[in-house]
Amino acid sequence: MDKKASILCVDDEPVNLVIMEELLRDNYALNTVKSGEGCLEQVGLQKPDLILLDVNMPKMDGLETCERLKTDTDTAEIPIIFISALASHEELMAGYEAGGDDYITKPFSEDILQKKVQIVLASQQRKRELEQISDRAVEALKDNLTNTEMLGMVVQFLHRCQRIDDVDELVNNVFDCLREFELESSLLIQAEPENRVWFSDGIDRPMESQILESLRGQDRVLSFGTRLAINSDHVTLLVRKLPSGQQEIENLRQQLVIMIEGLDTRLHAMQAERLFDSRRELLARVLESTRVKLREIDEQHKRQTQVASEILTGMGKELETSIQRMDLTVQQQKALLKIIDSCVSKIKSAYDGDCKLDEQFDVIIEDVSSLLGK
Repeated sequence: MDKKASILCVDDEPVNLVIMEELLRDNYALNTVKSGEGCLEQVGLQKPDLILLDVNMPKMDGLETCERLKTDTDTAEIPIIFISALASHEELMAGYEAGGDDYITKPFSEDILQKKVQIVLASQQRKRELEQISDRAVEALKDNLTNTEMLGMVVQFLHRCQRIDDVDELVNNVFDCLREFELESSLLIQAEPENRVWFSDGIDRPMESQILESLRGQDRVLSFGTRLAINSDHVTLLVRKLPSGQQEIENLRQQLVIMIEGLDTRLHAMQAERLFDSRRELLARVLESTRVKLREIDEQHKRQTQVASEILTGMGKELETSIQRMDLTVQQQKALLKIIDSCVSKIKSAYDGDCKLDEQFDVIIEDVSSLLGK
């Protein structure tokens, strides 16, 4: 121990007080009183680490004195060793029931007194150490429970973010969660053509807006005074006043970083969704335009096919008439007509192939439209 333990000796016999003082003064800080009333008064002024208490005293004996000390919450933890010339079973039980920690019988030796005092004080010291350990464990448990509760609120915040597609609603979700942490804050979200700033209490603060702008591009987490700022790719959060406890601040910092990273992820996803929707709409317009153009091409192709068919038919009739006027043998006429029919068939096949190509384009357009949800 860093300092001497204090012992209060209580006995109505001065000689006994002298003996105890002689035996203990080298190792302990001693006070002496001669009555139970004096004991209660002295303890009220200064609580000792141990009381050596005579049992048989006039007016208020040691048992009553002990009982009164033990019923007072301020003095109940002070260990008491009874000292008495009587040591029957009944007296030992009476001392135990009154709240005593040990019992020494008069006359006592120095070794017995020293040993019992050492044992009781060591036990008391160990008890205090265990209580401190227990208190720290309880505080740690409270911190863990608090941290777990905070994490639970952050998880709920992240779940809500995934269902929100509007920036203002996302900001309200942030402020709602921070109010559960009893924090007032402001929030900047990077946007085009200019950044937007919100305040948890709805009160516009131009200077705070400038501070938020100045914090962009700085460290991820910044502490200055009672304030805390957290940066992400799209977001800057400024907490105006942190709690006083260092551990609580650390817990909050961890949870707020998770929140802002989650918010940033959702904003990035919304941006990607908007870009995809924009591109999908553009592609849908291109496809529709392509579909219209293909219809026009198809109609034109059909007209050209019809015209070509009519031209070929007319040409065939003219050739037949012309061939009949030529001085050709029947065999020559058949051969020439066969050549003409073959050429006409090939031309028609070419036009039919173009029609199939149009159909393939139609299939491709329908497939892409289906993927776009059209």
